[in-house]
Amino acid sequence: MKKIIYPLIGLLLSITLFACADSNDHVDEFALGEIQASQLLEQYDTFSDNYRNFKLSAGQASQIEQWPNNLKIDVYMGTWCHDSEREVPRLLKSLQNFQHIDVNIIALDYDKNDPQGRAKRVDIRYTPTFIVYLTGQEIGRIIESPKQSIVDDITDMIVNNLNAGE
Repeated sequence: MKKIIYPLIGLLLSITLFACADSNDHVDEFALGEIQASQLLEQYDTFSDNYRNFKLSAGQASQIEQWPNNLKIDVYMGTWCHDSEREVPRLLKSLQNFQHIDVNIIALDYDKNDPQGRAKRVDIRYTPTFIVYLTGQEIGRIIESPKQSIVDDITDMIVNNLNAGE
């Protein structure tokens, strides 16, 4: 009996070790630095699935139509981050028909760093962080998740900024 059990245990342990080693090979593969939306959606299935499944309401689409042409959004995110997997596709899908909005996506490592040091310069502590700029000036941030929705929160930032200037 021992002659059968010991080799069987050895075989099962070997299979388990190889299976675990193989599954961990991809754990540390994440995007780092500036990444195009198309790359993000092509290379990361969860982002792609969430993009495909998100529906923008007609009311939100009409809000985005009113956004100024000089609006820019920097997105600091992690391909390893569940909040980024949820929120970044929502922003990208919301803006798919509105090319007048400039969006830059910067992928970070686990320590919230990128090769160019952009995240450190703007004090990124959580992912995702959406920094919204109007005429080159920061008017607000959405950190991890919006209060209402990404579109509503950005619309509020724009309105509040315009009202502050009056």
